[in-house]
Amino acid sequence: MGVKDALGENKKFLLLVLLLAVVCVLVIYSLNSNTSSFLFGPAKQTYTAPEDVLNPEYKYSIVITTTYGDISIELYDDLAPKNVNSLLFLIGQRYYEGLTFHQVIKDFKIQGGDSNGDGMGNPGYEVIKENLVDFKDYDVGMANASQFFIVLPNSHKRSFDGEYTKVGKVTEGFAVVDSIAKVEVDKDYKPINDVVIKSILIQEN
Repeated sequence: MGVKDALGENKKFLLLVLLLAVVCVLVIYSLNSNTSSFLFGPAKQTYTAPEDVLNPEYKYSIVITTTYGDISIELYDDLAPKNVNSLLFLIGQRYYEGLTFHQVIKDFKIQGGDSNGDGMGNPGYEVIKENLVDFKDYDVGMANASQFFIVLPNSHKRSFDGEYTKVGKVTEGFAVVDSIAKVEVDKDYKPINDVVIKSILIQEN
């Protein structure tokens, strides 16, 4: 090998080492960042408890904007105040933006609000169960402090009754819920193509 060839090989090696060093720095920054990373997406903050944001003078509803359209939900802030307060607090923190409906089970439920995307995510705190009553089609319940689900028609309601807090019901966007319920899923009931929550709007009436 000539001198020029050797120098050329050394340059390639040095460039490769530099590239690997840059990648390592970016990965370390991403894993330690409390805000966001363009490598792994937004990192969701956790909290020790929700702030008190519920105003008893108002009746609350929300509009969930998804990649399939909008879903309007009337909230039962009088029957499940702690859970509704937690939901409103997280919405105000923009916690749900970019999350997905990570579990879709035909004739049962669609569920979202998991920061991990695997059914294990939570905002860092728990909320007591309230309003443990029977569920009906398109009722909305809380699986934990952040994860919510919408009950689908033909579902076995006894799986929900008395076990989960009912926080509201769908009032508009039934076709959107039905469309999400029909998406293709994997063996863990996770949609093959993400059903993203773009934003959630709070309405005070």
